[in-house]
Amino acid sequence: MTINALARGETIELNGSYFKMDGNGQVEVGDSYIAERNTGPELLQAEEVHADGWIRPTTMRYSYDIWECTKVIRVPAPSKG
Repeated sequence: MTINALARGETIELNGSYFKMDGNGQVEVGDSYIAERNTGPELLQAEEVHADGWIRPTTMRYSYDIWECTKVIRVPAPSKG
């Protein structure tokens, strides 16, 4: 699962870009985050983070529970050495 890999400090690839968990992974308004449930990971941006445990993205995509989301930062592709 992508969220678990991010929590372990791994770099993950999504749609041709590479990401790592940013800080402690806690999502705040305006943050980029990767969310994952049973349909695979999605890169989203937080418009609202609700105290009762869910995040609404800036797009018309699904609102995920906080535990399904990790704040990320885009990083360069890992070297192939």
